Amino acid sequence: MTTGSLLTASAPPHWARQFQSDDLGEVRAFIGNQDGPHSRVALAGRPLGYAMYQVRAQHTHLGGSESAVAQVVRGHVHGWLLQLALPPGTVLRSGLRASAPTAPNTAALIPPGWAFTRRSPPGALFAMEVDAHALTAELQARRPEAVHRNLRRLAMPELAAAERRALLTAATQLVLATEPGLDGRRQGSAEACFMDCMVDLVLRDAPATRPGALALARARDLEAWIDAHLDEPITMGSLCRVAGVGERSLQKSFLYRRGIPPMRFVAERRLLAAHQWLAQGSPATTVTEAALRFGFSHLGRFSVSYRQAIGESPSQTLSAARARPGSQSG
Repeated sequence: MTTGSLLTASAPPHWARQFQSDDLGEVRAFIGNQDGPHSRVALAGRPLGYAMYQVRAQHTHLGGSESAVAQVVRGHVHGWLLQLALPPGTVLRSGLRASAPTAPNTAALIPPGWAFTRRSPPGALFAMEVDAHALTAELQARRPEAVHRNLRRLAMPELAAAERRALLTAATQLVLATEPGLDGRRQGSAEACFMDCMVDLVLRDAPATRPGALALARARDLEAWIDAHLDEPITMGSLCRVAGVGERSLQKSFLYRRGIPPMRFVAERRLLAAHQWLAQGSPATTVTEAALRFGFSHLGRFSVSYRQAIGESPSQTLSAARARPGSQSG
């Protein structure tokens, strides 16, 4: 399943909640029962051609919708809403402020509790709503001074290609990780990765303050905490909470001490731990279990990163361990 197929309601993941209708009244009733009071007007006298899907993670709702006609939708959001793909030419209004018509790389970021109006031409939309408390806790941990400044407003960021690709990839991996029956650790890791990408976007244009310093003892304690929690979801916000400093101070400290950003340090410690675990060569050990155990939700990316860091593939490490005389594989 490709990223593009996940962005369309015509090809949703098979486990998603789905809905299709040509009748405007049915669409109003369905969305109203699901998301609360809203209004919707179709700007054409022909069948609506509406389709949508939705999946849910622990803190995130993700979904796509399509319409064959132009619409005006008035709604209210409860969590942080990111509309990552919008039909080009969409206009959003909040209060007296209306956006310019969107371009293909325009996103919409709407904070909790806001009412908005969206006027959009026919086309597809892909959106994520994150629990307000969960995302605000990440924001508070990373940039406490910014939370109450310019974040409580509708924003229409223009995304660079790399920024958009990172968000789409993270959202896609989270959608895939909601499939029933998968190991819950995969969903936790995928949601942590997506939350970090979304907080990056929320904070992108926030005012900065001068970072402070992270004491050496506290930095060592944080690194010890990382090593003790490699099998759990770790975000930049959780690192800031443990360290007791903001994101910029934490970034500065890691670049000074380790020469790499903190989340890269986490990834490298996870890869090293996975290498040590695979090198034991236990009969019950698998490459998939190693990826999930140490916080990698995407097996292919784990293998690529592992080879770059270790110099061989995970399967080569495991095979070599099992081939050693006296190994546990017997």
